[in-house]
Amino acid sequence: MDPRTPEYWQQVYDTEARPGWDMDAPTPLLAELLDLAGLAAGARVAVPGCGFGHDAAELARQGFRVTAFDFAPAALAGARARYGTAVDWRQEDWFTTEAGPFDAVFDHTCFVAMEPGRREAYVARTGELLKPRGRWLLAAFHDVQDRPGPPFAVPMEDLRRLAEARFEILHLAEATRSHPRRAGREMLLVGRTR
Repeated sequence: MDPRTPEYWQQVYDTEARPGWDMDAPTPLLAELLDLAGLAAGARVAVPGCGFGHDAAELARQGFRVTAFDFAPAALAGARARYGTAVDWRQEDWFTTEAGPFDAVFDHTCFVAMEPGRREAYVARTGELLKPRGRWLLAAFHDVQDRPGPPFAVPMEDLRRLAEARFEILHLAEATRSHPRRAGREMLLVGRTR
């Protein structure tokens, strides 16, 4: 099956009660990225590829206005069951949504789930959905331990090149608060739309 389709991801949810990327809680990197980003209280934040919604719900709990996207029905059903209506849950494709503009995009798993050939289009679409001087907050793998994707690793310099096409890079470095299963394999990017 093709990972560009909702059917691919729906099959993952149908066969795994808790998919491998799900930590059953918000990522510890959320706090690190928020510390770096300096978002205003009440900012409008998008979460593409939200899965069961842990990060989106935590952002809403912290007072942000959150719209979370996934195109697998099971992901959003799980998110709604866990977190109710605190988030605007949308079964939409990030590439075709008409939502926005947003003050920030928080991405913990969507970018690395993309096949590498789609990354430039993803970065462009993210820039289009942000307000001027909006923030892209990204946690990405630079090491997937030689496993076939998704997720797909991205070298830091490749991420820099991709991001610089649309964003001023405010921060790009190794993550310091990764979940223990991911320690030493993640990096963080904070970009601001040009």
